[in-house]
Amino acid sequence: MSVCIRQNRFTFYFNTTIYFLPVGYDQTVNRFVMNRLNSVAFFIGILMSMGYIYHDFFMHIIYIDYNYAPFTLAVFLLELVVFAVVPISTIFNNFNHRDEMLAMLNVLYADDDVAESSSATAKFQFLSMIYHRYVKLVNAVIILLIIYNFTDRKELVDALYECSIVTRYLIAIQFVCLYHLSVSMIGTRMQQLKSLFLKYQNEHDFDHFLGIFMERFERYVTQIEHINRCFSIPLLGMMLQAMIELSYFAYESYRVISTLQVIDANYPTVHHWILIQFFLAMHGNVFLLAVSSCEEVKNKVEETALCTRHFDDYRLQNTRAAKQIQKFLLKNLHQKKKFSACGFFDIDNTVIYMVFSSIVTYLVILIQFKQLETDLTQSEGVFNVTSNLTTPGPS
Repeated sequence: MSVCIRQNRFTFYFNTTIYFLPVGYDQTVNRFVMNRLNSVAFFIGILMSMGYIYHDFFMHIIYIDYNYAPFTLAVFLLELVVFAVVPISTIFNNFNHRDEMLAMLNVLYADDDVAESSSATAKFQFLSMIYHRYVKLVNAVIILLIIYNFTDRKELVDALYECSIVTRYLIAIQFVCLYHLSVSMIGTRMQQLKSLFLKYQNEHDFDHFLGIFMERFERYVTQIEHINRCFSIPLLGMMLQAMIELSYFAYESYRVISTLQVIDANYPTVHHWILIQFFLAMHGNVFLLAVSSCEEVKNKVEETALCTRHFDDYRLQNTRAAKQIQKFLLKNLHQKKKFSACGFFDIDNTVIYMVFSSIVTYLVILIQFKQLETDLTQSEGVFNVTSNLTTPGPS
């Protein structure tokens, strides 16, 4: 069993159980395979997704206040659609890409004796484990807080709604952890290959090693395109979902600062407000896991390709090896591999700025419409009072 799979077996098994991973890991052959259990998991995932859709559109929609202003009602319905669509779209996306994902995972997580002969992976794997353990800790805290908050709920509908939102968050985070691990494996292989190149560049059998180096580099870099195709649609939906929740967190922070009041119609107690805001803020983990790994791995790929520039064995100048390196550099400098979300944007550090700018824009629009609703309500109240005062009484 691969070290990464052994350390994160819960993430793999959990995603496999609900078909957020359309294949399963078979310890007898040390490979990912497709079998009948995956078909069972597909139906489990469909039933789970349909349960969320039923809850959103046939149970929760009954409690919508249709006296909301058109903008508020439209925003609410948009959020409802996003939350309902993400699980079912993930299931069908995985079903559509199951063969490609099977091949990709068997390349990324297979034992590679050549690459693993390097000892330069400890730091990168350590950072990846820090992220993963941090998310596990956050998930445990959220579950405990929601259980505590669940005991305060008198209405069963409110309790079911909270459970629906929380379980969807936990499922999404496990899927993003799987994405984080898959991306990180490419970074691990790049770090190993770079270390091996620097080690063998002055050896007599360097010409033979160079062929192995280029084959391994191409094998792992090619997986970036497979990751983009297999993960992009669900990841884009989860990012949109996280951005909506972070926008609500920003609006609540603005409301409390501007009014100096925590308790309102939506938050009966202070501790309830704190619990909900903590939960909303934790949606930032979606971006933390995805962006951090993609940015770091993108840099690792570029560093590994550029390390061949330092080939300084003058005995091999103008040889076949030197020409291979020149072609290798030209190809990789002009065809940089990037992680993307369905081609809409590249997943790197610029995503953080994009998210912040989008949240601020959404927040400004939301504040303006809220203020407009308040002004209209007050105007109607004044008009009604004036009308009542000026209307002549019965003669």
